Amino acid sequence: MSPQLLTHVQRNDLEAIRQYLTSHKLGLNRYRVKVGDGQSNCLGIVSKRSFAPDLSRQSWLHPRLHYLLMQFAEKYVSPHITFTSIQVNHNYPCKPHKDTGNLGDSYIVAFGDYTGGQLCIEDTDFDIAYRGLLFNGSESLHWTRDWTGERFSIVFHTIKPKFPMIKKLSDYEAVFQDGTWKIKYINEEGQIDYLFGKNGLPHPLKGRTKTIESDTSV
Repeated sequence: MSPQLLTHVQRNDLEAIRQYLTSHKLGLNRYRVKVGDGQSNCLGIVSKRSFAPDLSRQSWLHPRLHYLLMQFAEKYVSPHITFTSIQVNHNYPCKPHKDTGNLGDSYIVAFGDYTGGQLCIEDTDFDIAYRGLLFNGSESLHWTRDWTGERFSIVFHTIKPKFPMIKKLSDYEAVFQDGTWKIKYINEEGQIDYLFGKNGLPHPLKGRTKTIESDTSV
């Protein structure tokens, strides 16, 4: 379908996310160098190269952010689309590209103190500052216009996995326990377990030589 602007988002509903991203640096993503430069990381379910998709390490490194994004999605995103993953961008100018690793429509919204920075889809500009937009990034060429100031954006999307999806986003829940934010899930033994900090899922390529592949998320 054609890009569809949705209702405006209340600033208060993005303020906690903005504050978190301002005070916590997610770091550079070396897998998205073909798309742009800056901070761009994916939470939720991500591809795992030669393995079935599973939870992104960014979710258990930042469980409170995972929680805030899911709370936002419940109000603004879920009424329109389902999703597996959330791309989080901070001052990340995107070059013209298509999201070949995604399926169907995505929901995007930008926020922060900035001017400019429209999302251009097939040469049509959309002002997504505090306003959601549905668009199919796998089919439409899109990029960001220049801006001044500090610009954030979040993109809720569904990945196109190379291997069958075994884990679902709903298998993981961000909870506040014993004074710490954690990701709650059921481990392989069928027991409740928690992911946080260095206590994460085992790396599927631990001990192997890594090769850089392009990120297939928005």
